[in-house]
Amino acid sequence: MNPATRKQEIMKVLHQNQTVQVIDLARSLDVSKVTIRTDLDELENRGLLVRTYGGAVLPEQQDQRRFVANTLKEFAPQKTAIAKKAASFVLQGQNIIIDNGSTTVHMAQFLQNICLTVTTSSLLVMQELMHYEKIDLIMAGGILRRPSMGLMGNIAKDFYRQIHADWFFLGASGYTVAQGVFCSNLIEADTKKAMIQSADKICLLADSSKMEHSSLARVCDWSSIDMFITDSITAEVQSKIEDAGVTVIVTEEQ
Repeated sequence: MNPATRKQEIMKVLHQNQTVQVIDLARSLDVSKVTIRTDLDELENRGLLVRTYGGAVLPEQQDQRRFVANTLKEFAPQKTAIAKKAASFVLQGQNIIIDNGSTTVHMAQFLQNICLTVTTSSLLVMQELMHYEKIDLIMAGGILRRPSMGLMGNIAKDFYRQIHADWFFLGASGYTVAQGVFCSNLIEADTKKAMIQSADKICLLADSSKMEHSSLARVCDWSSIDMFITDSITAEVQSKIEDAGVTVIVTEEQ
């Protein structure tokens, strides 16, 4: 069996079982465990799986994927208000990172008259900012994840380790008081962690539909967040997040 066919077989088993073990694959495919580990590493670099101790899992369930083209239309007035407030904290000459996501994309329109450097992994943010002459735009490389139209993985992580930003504007698929911030993909969560480490201040942008909603991949707890901007939040949830040291800002637009 050639390497390409072997990798296809690995992905077939993974989609059937949602998880695979090195020892089982080596036995069924009649190759060494070293060969299987190499195959799994290559598949992870392509964004097709996530390595675990002794095996691998799918990054997410296919039927749980939500595409940013659709989520851009959801709660659009609220997301626009959140993005406008976030942009108001950006100063001339700063370096900022803008995350993938439907809310962060809305920031672009409010930055066009500010001289600054924007680094992003989002193709949608890139498309919005590429014609603004006052903005120096840096695009991180990586594996394209089509649901979010963002680039991620080891290439992106290595890139973010080399830069410094004043702000990182973080998107999320959900958050809870107890566990912090979530996204729907393990590889994307790992990339977001590298972005967090590259910035002085972290600002979470999430509309009220994300409140007390967890997802597959945990990005960070509240100790990593400096500011949280949302359109609506219960008094109890806001109080508990503020107790964790986060500045919570609620926009006037509902």
